[in-house]
Order: sequence, then C-alpha cells, then structure tokens
Amino acid sequence: MRTRGPRLTLGALLAAMIAGAVVTVAVRGGQVAAATPAPPPLATAMVVRTNLVSTTLTGATLGYGPGRPVINLTAGIYTWLPQPGTVVRALGVLYRVDDTPVTLMAGATPAWRPFALGMTGGPDVRQLQANLIAGHFADGLLSTPDGRYGLATADAVERWQAATGRAVTGSIPLGQVLFTPAAVRVGSVDVAAGQAAGAGQRPYQASTGRRTVTVPLNPSLPPAAAGEAVSIVLPSQVRVPGTVTAVGPAQLTVTPHGATGTEVNVQVQVALAVQAARDVLAVPVAALLALAGGGYGLEVVAPSGAHHLVAVTAGLFAGGQVQVSGPGITAGIRVVTAQ
Repeated sequence: MRTRGPRLTLGALLAAMIAGAVVTVAVRGGQVAAATPAPPPLATAMVVRTNLVSTTLTGATLGYGPGRPVINLTAGIYTWLPQPGTVVRALGVLYRVDDTPVTLMAGATPAWRPFALGMTGGPDVRQLQANLIAGHFADGLLSTPDGRYGLATADAVERWQAATGRAVTGSIPLGQVLFTPAAVRVGSVDVAAGQAAGAGQRPYQASTGRRTVTVPLNPSLPPAAAGEAVSIVLPSQVRVPGTVTAVGPAQLTVTPHGATGTEVNVQVQVALAVQAARDVLAVPVAALLALAGGGYGLEVVAPSGAHHLVAVTAGLFAGGQVQVSGPGITAGIRVVTAQ
C-alpha cells in the first residue's frame, strides 16, 4: 500500500498564520518544503571588573643596553678577538694580546693599577677577591673579600693563573683584568688580529647582554614614569610586555619581558598609556546600544532568559572594551552583543 503525502487544509494554514508562524510551504508531487530555519541565538558577553588603559603608539628602537666600554690597557699584538654577538661573562676572555687572555671580572670600579703583594688595599682588590671566590679559586683560602692583597689572595691568583694558562706569578699586570658591572656583548670589531695593541684602544663596541628599547621623546607623547608597564609591538605585530626602567630628558628606556630576538637597531613601536581607569566594570564596545533619547544602554539577559534594557553611563574606551555603570550593572551579569 502506498502512503499519501500530507495534506494542508485552508483552515490549517490560517491557524498557522494566526499563531505567528512564518512558514513557506510548496506542494509538488506530494512533497512539503522545509520550514525557514530558526534565527541563530543572540551573542552575549559578561560584565567584568578590570583595568582599562587607552594608549598611543610611538616609534622606538630595539637592541641591547649600553655597557661600559672595553678599553685596552696593555701593549703588544692582538692575537685573538671574539665574534660579534658573543656574550662575555665574569671570568670570560674579552680578547688576547700576545696570546695572553684579557679577562672580564665583575665589578663597578675600573682597574687602574697592577695587583701584587705589598699593594695597598682598596675596592679593586675586593672585586678581584670576589671573582676569585665565585670561581672557586679561593676555596680554603678566602671566604669573603676583605680588600687586602695578602698571601691568601696571591695563592688564589696563582690557582687562577695556572687554570687559565698564564704565567704563575701571584701578581697581575695592569690590563690583564678589566672590571665591568655586567656581562659584555660584543658589537662591531674595530681592530684585527695581528694589529698592534695600545693603551686606550677600544677593540670592539660593547653593550650589555640585556635587551632594551629606546623611545625618543617629543612634546606630543604622554608623560611616563619609571616602573610603568607598557606594550612593545614587534615588526611581526607580536606584542611583548615591558617596563619603563629609565626616563631621561630626550628618551625613555624600556626593558622587555619576553622573547625579542637578537637583532639590533630593530624598529618597533611602544604603546604608552594616555588614560587609565582602574577596577572598573566593562563590556565589549559591541554591547553598547545608542538610545533614541541620547546616551547608551545595555540589553541585559536575566537568569530566567528574559531581556530588559538598562541605561548606562559610558566611560573610558580601550582595547575593544568600554567602562560602564548603571542601575543593576554588576560583574557577572550577561548582556547582548552585536555579532
């Protein structure tokens, strides 16, 4: 037995129209066309409590922080120089003269004299002792730096000289040790192996191994303070957080807190804060409704699913969000947003 397709009476069609249903029906060969699909559900967002910051972008240069210059203090022939990009740390070799290594040691006071028994004490001796202790050349001899070049210090120097291929004398000629406050990153090399080394020469450009962004200042930029959080926009458009670490009359220095590569003189942008609102309620800008009588409103979705309109006051716009306040507007409620 063959079944028949559905039959629609005039009464049934009128009943559907009265009920508000929007239905399109076509009968061809006994087949009924599908009903119009239901509209997609409304998009919603949650009211959140947050901090908003509006920013302006300005050009900046990414590279490495400036370091103390590496200044040669000994005479002879340069026999070895590091490659650009090399990072030399405490007790590492900066370069060689007459095949004798010139060693970096950590310290704020520059070396200005040779080290030997009978010399007067001072901060340079204390720095030397601290490096020998850190390198375990003073084990059993010194536990803390005292700034006096005695037999224990001379013995520790002999251990260091023996371990690094120097003549074991217990004394250090001026120029074989250079003190710097931080590690040295080798920049462009200005001398060549085989060239005569003279006091006062700079074998290569030196910087710290710390990535730094330099922001030139101009009158149109908002003021910034040391410790302020900023955002660095790399050429790839990746954003890296940073902190203003120094404010000068002509530039800001920013320290990034993420991967920024190893290139120098990279042109980047820094987002500086223009205005900020802390601990405020915010929604996506797409949730704002322009009211006919002026001002703004939000379409609030109650837990029951019912919708109602609430007039709100809009504050700071930043990062695709807007600060809002109004009766019944609290963190956690849901509002309708434009799709």
